[in-house]
Amino acid sequence: MTKKKEQDLKKFDGREDALDPRFIFNSTANQLLTEALNGEFDINYLVRRELANRGLDEEGNWIGFDQAKKHHGIN
Repeated sequence: MTKKKEQDLKKFDGREDALDPRFIFNSTANQLLTEALNGEFDINYLVRRELANRGLDEEGNWIGFDQAKKHHGIN
């Protein structure tokens, strides 16, 4: 990881673990991590799908389930 990317993560210092992106993959299986890294699935799509399932836009604002699916391009 580059020094810049590591520095970018410093802004999350002091957050509880559940809100610190450095811990997002702690319980993720090694196989999924390597598959993601190798481009076998799109992590951004999965995040968008999850936000749509929660009815949220990319800022975390409630916009409703149907609108969120349209907003994120989820069918």
